[in-house]
Amino acid sequence: MKLKLDLHTHCWEATRYAPPSLDIARRIVNQIKEKGLDGIAITEHHSSKYSYTMKELIAQVAPEVIIIPGQEIDGPWKEQVVELFLPDGATFRFWAHPFRLDYTDLNYHIRGPVQGIEIDNPMHTWHLDRPAIRAYAEKHNLLLLSDSDAHYVEDIGRFHNEIDLAELSRLGRNGNGLKSQDV
Repeated sequence: MKLKLDLHTHCWEATRYAPPSLDIARRIVNQIKEKGLDGIAITEHHSSKYSYTMKELIAQVAPEVIIIPGQEIDGPWKEQVVELFLPDGATFRFWAHPFRLDYTDLNYHIRGPVQGIEIDNPMHTWHLDRPAIRAYAEKHNLLLLSDSDAHYVEDIGRFHNEIDLAELSRLGRNGNGLKSQDV
């Protein structure tokens, strides 16, 4: 079943680093529902702790809303990869806002291959070469994604994907995707 999901948000930053609370959870849920989404991934920089805490709080406010815990990690060449920790234990990884497509080893810094790449991201529109990203994704069998990269609550859901969560899990479990030897 296809769901409307924004897979790249920074809710802690979007709430000006307010500590997790039911009030913050309600604010995030209101935005998710206002945008007509089924859920979001919470992908703070370098840690998934906040995302797991918010998942628990949002479940108290709106158990029907899907929250995927994750994190955004930096690589040695300033590239960033988002890791999504899916309910069945799979990890789906995607290249966030790629600004160059000539890395010799994208996976040098991560724990596994990437299975997706952002083609739309309003925070980085100015440098996304969509035709090149599309060709790169096709060459490396990467799922194309459109995400908000929200740094403000009102930007959550500005871009989103219509995607099957089971497909993300399948891709994350089998490890298919871009590997360093493929580049």
